[in-house]
Amino acid sequence: MEIINDLKKINAKRIFVQYPEGLKLKIQGICKQFEKEGFEVVISCEPCYGACDVRDEEAKRLGCDVILNIGHSNFGVESKIPVVYWDYFYDVNPIPILKKEIDKLKKFKKIGVVTSIQFVKSLEKVEDFLKKNNKEVYIHKSLKYPGQILGCNIDAAKKIENKVDCFLYVGAGKFHPLGVAIRTEKPVFTLDFEKKQIYNLDEEKIKWLKKKAWHDSELNDAKRIGIIICWKKGQNRIDEAEKLKKKLEKEGKEVYILAFDNFSTDKIEGLKFDCLVNMACPRLDDEIIF
Repeated sequence: MEIINDLKKINAKRIFVQYPEGLKLKIQGICKQFEKEGFEVVISCEPCYGACDVRDEEAKRLGCDVILNIGHSNFGVESKIPVVYWDYFYDVNPIPILKKEIDKLKKFKKIGVVTSIQFVKSLEKVEDFLKKNNKEVYIHKSLKYPGQILGCNIDAAKKIENKVDCFLYVGAGKFHPLGVAIRTEKPVFTLDFEKKQIYNLDEEKIKWLKKKAWHDSELNDAKRIGIIICWKKGQNRIDEAEKLKKKLEKEGKEVYILAFDNFSTDKIEGLKFDCLVNMACPRLDDEIIF
């Protein structure tokens, strides 16, 4: 594997491995391959939400000399020890799904295509198929790869929004395409490799907007508010939280800033709030109401 050579080039000895939830079933086999190459391996069992979640302090404390972050690309977060990013692409073929489901896109001529990093190798096949079916295809490069988006960065979609009739997200799940749907005015479809179908995100977008409106209303009525922040290196929003705290206090509200690594309701048992505002991540900008 090329990643083995990358690790050997920096004389890595003990590797601290971070990986997304979707690779949990494969991570032991992956790490055994590294051990066979002579590396010592420590598997991080804490969730890894992206390249914004670099655990350099923990890795350094365990005597690791490099972090291997699997399934993400460099987010620009500074680290006290080297971080090697392994893109880890999925080998999947979108053509059978496109052939079966292409009619769902028949009303749209100009299609913007986006994806998450694991599926970027599929975009060429998607583009070729759509063009053969008389579609105009737009793919913009804002991050490492053309068409790549993050949960918190959909520039690859925003930059072409005015050129397209709809967006097609190529991947799995609703998290990434919903991010496009709630931040653009164009219809968003998902080519879902897990469900083996193409479906529209309109219903999910409407649910999200209704929930957001309700939460905003609850925030206005709340008297005692907690603002949730996170101390992960790439998710530190303390300055924004302080500004929001002062704004809400001017409105006569009692406000507390609550810091976590990973948030869960059991950690605030005994504390009383009318509303919690989640600022742990730019994507998690929806209020949680109790």
